[in-house]
Amino acid sequence: MHKSKFDYLLDTMAYMAGVLIFVITFSVCASAVVRYMGFRPPIWILQYTEYGLLWFTFLAAAWLLRQKGHIRIDTLTSRFRPKTQIKMQLVDDMLGLTVSMVIFIFGSIHTMELVQKGIMEVKGVTVPKAPFFIIIPIGGFVLAIQFARNITTYFKAKQMGTK
Repeated sequence: MHKSKFDYLLDTMAYMAGVLIFVITFSVCASAVVRYMGFRPPIWILQYTEYGLLWFTFLAAAWLLRQKGHIRIDTLTSRFRPKTQIKMQLVDDMLGLTVSMVIFIFGSIHTMELVQKGIMEVKGVTVPKAPFFIIIPIGGFVLAIQFARNITTYFKAKQMGTK
């Protein structure tokens, strides 16, 4: 199967999410060990872990969608005929596209406001908020593209008579 540039982007984002989870895990474990030894762990670990979880989610979401790895509650849908299940999947993808576009739009607006107003996060370490929140519109946009790809695949298969 030929991979598109977009597929390589998704793979890269998923790889980055994996590295981020490793760094978060290592940091939290190191913090626990330092605390256990009677020392005070770095104050920034909790704060950056929170942001890391946000980034991890948006970096991996579209890749997981492409892999069909999202959780599905199929208690109801499994009772339908296969053709009905496929149509319900199409509706699900259309709703997902809509929601991811809303995330992209409002995430973009919010991030631009953070940049324009110079909003700072005042916690353990004072830092600008915008660099941490930029992943929301990026992730929302990439997720929207993947939902659109799913929808396109459905209609191409329908045209070919396979669905």
